Amino acid sequence: MNLYIQIENGQPINHPAFEDNLQEAFGSVPSNWAPFNRTQQPNGLLTTPFQTAQCTYALSSDGVTWEDVWIAVDMTEAEKSALIAERQANPPGPNLTLNTTTLQWTPNTAKPIDGQKYRWDTPTGTWVVIPTT
Repeated sequence: MNLYIQIENGQPINHPAFEDNLQEAFGSVPSNWAPFNRTQQPNGLLTTPFQTAQCTYALSSDGVTWEDVWIAVDMTEAEKSALIAERQANPPGPNLTLNTTTLQWTPNTAKPIDGQKYRWDTPTGTWVVIPTT
């Protein structure tokens, strides 16, 4: 389905609408509505856990169609602190420490080095031997 966005004074307003909705409401696509191309958030846009994706609308290189433009926005120090505090208040299990740079939980105890294979058991907070088959 085709999308259109309302343009006023050369700027998009509101959000895109489907062509059939505009035709039902107005009888045709109004002249102040321009074609719109929906794009997905690019993979790899966010490079740290302390960024959020922000979508705005911009005129594409064809000079006619408007489209989503995605940017990564860094969190403020207050937002970072709140996110870290929220994560620390809700650990996934015992004996884990939150890495406040990556927001990843790591075991407090080192994996045993005795030739066996181990996996971390989050509910119990211990290293468990992986049975061999």
